[in-house]
Amino acid sequence: MKIKSNLWFESEERAFFGKGRIELLEQIARHGSISKAAKSMKMSYKAAWDAVNEMNSLSKEPIVAKETGGRGGGGTRLTEKGYEYIRIYKEISSLQQRLFDLLSGQADEFERLSLISGRLTLQTSARNQFRGKVVAVEYKEVECQVELDIGEYENIRSLITSRSAKKMGVKRGEELFALIKSSWVKVVGKASQNGVSNLLEARVDSIKDDGKFTEVELGLKGGASIVSVMESEFAAKERLKEGDSAYAVFHPSDVILAR
Repeated sequence: MKIKSNLWFESEERAFFGKGRIELLEQIARHGSISKAAKSMKMSYKAAWDAVNEMNSLSKEPIVAKETGGRGGGGTRLTEKGYEYIRIYKEISSLQQRLFDLLSGQADEFERLSLISGRLTLQTSARNQFRGKVVAVEYKEVECQVELDIGEYENIRSLITSRSAKKMGVKRGEELFALIKSSWVKVVGKASQNGVSNLLEARVDSIKDDGKFTEVELGLKGGASIVSVMESEFAAKERLKEGDSAYAVFHPSDVILAR
């Protein structure tokens, strides 16, 4: 598998220059004429002039300037700023190609990542998605407990079947995705760790209620968010308010792993 992409620069949300325009500037520098440059690239003079005019209008300094006098009554020249843009474009384009060449050598890995992306797209109903590194794996006869470090000293434990863990090849040090449906997350105002459930310290960022269900968005210490959707009656009992300290609680068996 090969990776390719066109490099474009934009200014004021308008196309500034890319491969074609850089080639046009090079031809102008070579021929000293927009018309000759356009002819060498098999494009109309109007298209070439419009491109040059737009680049000049978007640049703080002129890129192409008119020459007066001389043989033939003058012409067009590339300014120092024009040459600078060519150099910058080629340097960045070279770096981009080196990166793509490196990534192209990982074709099998990218195909695997594509599958991951597809699976995650299908799981968008799971509002809570975290990426973490496996720091502990405990295989038993039927079940397997996996602990993920999701950053900022926050860990999530997942309980899946040993068969699934073996099929996925779960091991320490690799990165996995943890998916948790919002309806599986409870929000409590006081910590009550029983040694079974995941308990994440957080802050209540927002509360939305439609009379039947309440959606609570919590900000974790590391900067990530976790969302809980619960019946309004239960939320009312917790007396949650925006800005309050709270805890997100969910059982390890409610954490789906993807790789």
